[in-house]
Amino acid sequence: MISSKKGFILILLLLITFGLISCVDQTTTETTQSTGEDTSMTTTTSSQDLFDSIEIINETVVTGEKLEMAVYELQNEQTIKDLYNPYDYSEIRIEFVFTTPSLTEVKQLAFWYKEYKELALIGGQMDENGFYTAGQELVKWTDTEQSEYRVRITPDEAGTWQYQMNAYVEGEKIQTLSGSFEVVNSSEMYEGFIRVDEVTNTSFVFDDGQMYIPNGLNLAWWSTTLASHDYDNWFHELSLNQGNYARIWLSNWSFSLHKDSYSNFETRQSVAIRLDHVFDVADEYNIYIMLTLINHGQFSANTNPEWSENVYNEANGGMLEYPIQFFYNEEARAAYKNELLYIISRWGYSNHIFAWELFNEVDWIDGYSSIAVTRWHNEMATFLHENDPYNHLVTTSYKYTYGTTAYTLDSIDFCAFHSYAYGDTPFYSKLVNEVISLQNQYDKPVFFGEIGINWESGDSTYHSDYTGVTIHQANWGGLMLGTAGAMHWWWDSWIDKYDLWNLFLAPGIYSKQMDLAGKNYLQLAGLSSVSISSSNVGI
Repeated sequence: MISSKKGFILILLLLITFGLISCVDQTTTETTQSTGEDTSMTTTTSSQDLFDSIEIINETVVTGEKLEMAVYELQNEQTIKDLYNPYDYSEIRIEFVFTTPSLTEVKQLAFWYKEYKELALIGGQMDENGFYTAGQELVKWTDTEQSEYRVRITPDEAGTWQYQMNAYVEGEKIQTLSGSFEVVNSSEMYEGFIRVDEVTNTSFVFDDGQMYIPNGLNLAWWSTTLASHDYDNWFHELSLNQGNYARIWLSNWSFSLHKDSYSNFETRQSVAIRLDHVFDVADEYNIYIMLTLINHGQFSANTNPEWSENVYNEANGGMLEYPIQFFYNEEARAAYKNELLYIISRWGYSNHIFAWELFNEVDWIDGYSSIAVTRWHNEMATFLHENDPYNHLVTTSYKYTYGTTAYTLDSIDFCAFHSYAYGDTPFYSKLVNEVISLQNQYDKPVFFGEIGINWESGDSTYHSDYTGVTIHQANWGGLMLGTAGAMHWWWDSWIDKYDLWNLFLAPGIYSKQMDLAGKNYLQLAGLSSVSISSSNVGI
């Protein structure tokens, strides 16, 4: 029999032993390994770890170009997808903090990515001018269907960059990985991202001060079996004709992430890959995209109705009885913010995003309320500005040209109006008067994101204007007002079908000679009189 004193000592020794074992379980170790010729990574490991390594996808990291890094998980019995919803940033969140050579910080979230072999064009054919004439687009997946986190940024400085990856589960940091990589200078000039010219408050400039004058049209969704390769053709045409702008919708029949679920985008990874392709082609042809995040039909049972299939609809397992609740229901707002984080993390790196457009013609939604919709716009636009590391411009659109209260918000950077009231009217005088009036009302850059003489169809528009005179008028009218061309609709069934691309050429050439930025620009239309000093110049 053991005495009480010896028993106490034995128990104490056992407790100390278990404590030491517990401490060993929680101990972290650091190892440094090479991840390429110009990169290194420090790994901190513990019993909670999920990730094994980080790999830079680029062969060379160049200023002004996309840097992509993959974050690979440890080979455990249960994968990240078994344990968590990797599309839910409140559940699991992978955040990178990049430190530039000049010691500024860039924060960007990682996104869940499904690897694929090829975005193939089955039976693809191309003519002698480099345009696709046939093909069926298909995503070919890897045999293992490997998934991992990826992060994307656009480095703007040459030199040594540091990074730290922090992994959070339900808000608690569980792992850190860090490392560095080298960035080399591009041989091409890097203009940066597009901003509002703060001097004039009517036009757009790049970070380097160069003008950006949008010249293009709506290319809202693909139209053929080429799918995202339609944009290879359209962007090629635009580039040949000095165009530099396209507006694209995240609609459910093309690029929408939430078509099948507002909380898990796994079934839409083939769509996300296609949008990746569009941004790569935009970079190749130097086209800047206004990305429209929601189209009105998703929240309407009456106008271009899609409400019956909407995943936010309680009939489909959502939380909303009526479409208007999307704008004030707390759960819906949180779910959509989560989707915005995925959009920012996957495509926010791109300097070829001209702007995020929160909604297309939001006043078409059922039960429209100006107060609720304006508050939602302020909340979501502010959220974009706070979480987008490159602070892209934010706008929205209404079917009604005047009285759009969201345009008064500081969080909305410019106005992108719509109007199809241009049939049988003096196009120039109407456009000039409306743009000047709207600029005076909102004190922001103004252009028409959609304009036309007929809203019904491309064929109807063609029969009213078979040579594209109104395209010419919209392009030049907007340009000479010092803002941008007014952007036509019916790209596939009118402009492309009847080969009217050449109407973008002259304004594109002319706009490159214009400098609308700063204090030197003066709108002659606002003067009471003008005198010309040369007999060779008319007015």
